[in-house]
Amino acid sequence: MSNHHLSGAKLTSFTLQELTQAADMLQAAGQYQEAIDLYRQWLKHGNDDCKHVAWFNFGWLLQKQNKFDEAASAYNELTDNYANYLSGNTAMA
Repeated sequence: MSNHHLSGAKLTSFTLQELTQAADMLQAAGQYQEAIDLYRQWLKHGNDDCKHVAWFNFGWLLQKQNKFDEAASAYNELTDNYANYLSGNTAMA
């Protein structure tokens, strides 16, 4: 992946799988902040039925980088907005 920044419009077209692959490639290259920024932008602009997975991955990446306050915020976003899904009730109210 190149080092250029993707626009919000481009990120909205990323699937969750593409996001995860791109972030994994960045992490493998030691570009952890870039991977964090990629998740942050996608979560801001993306619209995917499995967005909760991205919130979890984002939180986990932040946690691995010892950004515990930010990780806690990401996990809170996950649980606050996807509690029905996480509890097995996929029929959202």
